[in-house]
Amino acid sequence: MPEEKKTEEQLRQEIVEEYSFEEDDERIDKILEIKKDKYTAIQQKKNERDLKEKMEKGKNFYKKEAKKATKEPKGKTQGKEPTLSVKDSARLQQAEIPVDDWDDVIEYANFKGIGISEALESSVVKATLSEKKEVRNTAKATNTGGGKRGTSKVSDEQLLANADKEKLPESDEDIARLAKARIFRKA
Repeated sequence: MPEEKKTEEQLRQEIVEEYSFEEDDERIDKILEIKKDKYTAIQQKKNERDLKEKMEKGKNFYKKEAKKATKEPKGKTQGKEPTLSVKDSARLQQAEIPVDDWDDVIEYANFKGIGISEALESSVVKATLSEKKEVRNTAKATNTGGGKRGTSKVSDEQLLANADKEKLPESDEDIARLAKARIFRKA
């Protein structure tokens, strides 16, 4: 049971009674200071001990949590490819799921503790696969140009029409072609 904190006047009275001092004795103040210092030291030690216990409890808690986190999840081995039954593999192929997305389906099935067939029917998996398919289609559509495009050769007639509009060619080859086209046009 915690000790009740006494007032300075109560402590003074105890000292007078314990040591049979008179009320105005100087030694009372000295003993009172010593008792205050002792009380403060005891409280400080107690606070340090409590803090140390709390820290130990916290350490042990986090050690236990870390051990739990490092345990392998059910149905999956760490660092290794998950193994699929032939049926599960066939179901994924039949559903026309790209191999890149198989891990998502397998992880969801393991997380929920359900089979691949049930996972494929899940709205969460369907939404994830749909989103990935859309991303792939978008990437495919934006990448249709692929590679460096060659410059198309402008016809002689187009060179002459552009020159009439004061739009002259930049390459030496096109300038030579424009000159020949002008010579032969006048002839």
